[in-house]
Amino acid sequence: MRKGMPYLLILSLLLTFCAFFGTKAEAADYTRGVELSGSVATVWFKSAVNTSWVDVHYQVNGGVQQNFRMAYNAGNFRYEQAISNIAAGSVITYSFTYNNGNPAYDTEVFTYTAGSTPPTSSGSIYDILPSSIPVPPNGAVSVKLMNGTNGAYTDQQIYWGVLGINPANNQWSYLDLNGNLLPISGALNDAPGHLTKNGNNYANIYHKISDASWVTLPKITAGRMFLSVGTPLYIKTYNDGFAGPDLNNPTDPNRDIYFDFVEFTIDAAGYHGNTTRVDVFGFPIQHRLVNKSGSFDKTTGELESETRSGLFAKFQAEVPAAFKSLATIQAPYRIVAPSHGSFAQGGANANYFGGYAPYSTQDIFRCDGALTDAATCAAINRHVYTTNDWNNVSNYYQAAPANYYAKFWHDHSINRLAYGFPYDDVNGQSSYLEVSDPKGLIVRIGW
Repeated sequence: MRKGMPYLLILSLLLTFCAFFGTKAEAADYTRGVELSGSVATVWFKSAVNTSWVDVHYQVNGGVQQNFRMAYNAGNFRYEQAISNIAAGSVITYSFTYNNGNPAYDTEVFTYTAGSTPPTSSGSIYDILPSSIPVPPNGAVSVKLMNGTNGAYTDQQIYWGVLGINPANNQWSYLDLNGNLLPISGALNDAPGHLTKNGNNYANIYHKISDASWVTLPKITAGRMFLSVGTPLYIKTYNDGFAGPDLNNPTDPNRDIYFDFVEFTIDAAGYHGNTTRVDVFGFPIQHRLVNKSGSFDKTTGELESETRSGLFAKFQAEVPAAFKSLATIQAPYRIVAPSHGSFAQGGANANYFGGYAPYSTQDIFRCDGALTDAATCAAINRHVYTTNDWNNVSNYYQAAPANYYAKFWHDHSINRLAYGFPYDDVNGQSSYLEVSDPKGLIVRIGW
């Protein structure tokens, strides 16, 4: 039998061909990076298109270029190539050639310095192709966290954790990276790897974006995904629940942390979840839900074009004077909802809705106490309570008194959908998404 040409020779000829006839890569086709473990650097390439092979071309400290066909790591859903004997400070320049169907594409050249901060992922939440989402087990959802901070924080500086009730045993639990819901308890606060702040111990139920590309989220009731940047949150766990951040407590350990969260339940009827501004705005979030059949692909949350600093500035410019302090009393960490600001009992604007409806301002903003009827509470917050049509969206927030905090989030959210107060889902105005056959949930953290 005739022997074939050596692989490197074939690859060399292929590269020569691509140099003349190759096509420039599209950045939306892939994500890439380098991970260093000891003296081994792993170059990785994750495709979002129809890729069946990837070649990597690299040099270490300006040495001879090496060319290899990358191996596919099914566990990480990406192509990888290990480079040995990498010392701290070594500079790796690298690029890729990959296929998208039949055509071959060449990427730009990237640089990585060993020991430096790992490259940060970026891009739009819409760059994730539904076909690239791992198919989850029946009843579960594949979850991906995306870094949209534009370099403000690396993937290793963005934390997330899920707490909720496991319907299989009705126990409060947290999600591990293997897709398991593990029971929480008081003992978890002092378990190995626990967190400590101001001399107090807290449970460590968090992961970093860099820890995994996709994680399986099984059925869960009253689930909450906590998100933070720079540091994880400090939450006490108990046998029957947990104590989340308290915006009204000036000594709360999370007072000086940038955080936010997403709410959801996954049950036999599918996924049901939303972003929320009912209590606070920490940073922009996008929340995308895709189903298995391909008939559902929707995103809610703040517009990707909005930045955190921009929203703070716009809030000051757009809301009436009574609402402006909501962006300053806990700055720079968050904008708080009216019930956590001067509209609370005893505050300067405690009687803001006085004379408009027979309920207290606090009950109106919280939709509780004497005011628990959803439609009535929504009508008052939107200032259509005294009209004959509570469902004409064009009439919402057209006069005072109204919940201009809620109006602001509608004005700056995808399709003008937002949860600005507890019953903001009346007349379909909330950032709520649900589907019976969920496949993927993608949450993007903006800045």
